[in-house]
Amino acid sequence: MLSRTLIVFLLFAFSLKADQNDPRLEDLFKILSKTENKIKINEVTSSIWDIWHETNDPIIEADFYRGLESMRTGDLLMAVAFFTRVIDKNPNFAEGWNKRATVYYMLGKFDASMIDIHETLKLEPRHFGAMDGMGLIFIHYQQLDKAIDVYDTMLEIFPNNSSIIQKKEMLINRLSNSA
Repeated sequence: MLSRTLIVFLLFAFSLKADQNDPRLEDLFKILSKTENKIKINEVTSSIWDIWHETNDPIIEADFYRGLESMRTGDLLMAVAFFTRVIDKNPNFAEGWNKRATVYYMLGKFDASMIDIHETLKLEPRHFGAMDGMGLIFIHYQQLDKAIDVYDTMLEIFPNNSSIIQKKEMLINRLSNSA
């Protein structure tokens, strides 16, 4: 009985680390930095998102997934409430901050979104989803040069992502046409 209790304790005390600290991310980001294959880029990006969504934390898991469901159904104020609970309980979970930033963006609360994006990037500086949100906010505020800088940073993560390259080129064209 004692050994079973010890095993259960150890499983909870030393659970596999998911989220932005997951060791699997290093290899995935290395692949992103080198691959030119669009299908492979999409597969790796999807795998990174899957890891970022892993809470492995029973204290926040229910609230996190309720927040995602609230986003899916369009109940954005409820989503903010759930993601705020996630952040309050585990402020080191980057995806909680990122999801709340996304909901704030959807609500048109760009300043609040930017604050949460910064928190996300403190925890996971490679968070390309947060960076993309930042770029969209800069575009909204017509700060195209700052948006281009964000996309340059994203291209350091995956230099062959055609979508990011196109966004950057579109912004450069808009800047040159407005000059």
